[in-house]
Amino acid sequence: MHELSIAQGILDTIENQIKSVKPITRIFLTIGPLAGVSAESLEFWLSEIAKQKGFGAPTVVINKTTALANCSACKEKYEIKSFYSACPSCDSFERTIESGFECVIDSIELEDSDNV
Repeated sequence: MHELSIAQGILDTIENQIKSVKPITRIFLTIGPLAGVSAESLEFWLSEIAKQKGFGAPTVVINKTTALANCSACKEKYEIKSFYSACPSCDSFERTIESGFECVIDSIELEDSDNV
């Protein structure tokens, strides 16, 4: 349910950036698998709150990234399927996570064709 507050924060950030409430055609986001965010729930809440705030009914475009880590033991770079994934080469959990926690507003497209 925290996607509700994330959606509110995203729309507040957009409003602050464009300095007003204008109809939005699309919202582009990047979300990593370790961010702890349900993309489907976030999309639902963004659509609902956008209507209430006067942004219209924007399409939410979500780029889902992969989580990558470097193994501290064997130096293998690998994709993490879950936070508790061990290194596939040596089974070590000692690693540096490089990506996967993203929850980023990439851009928005306003109805009057301006991109922000």
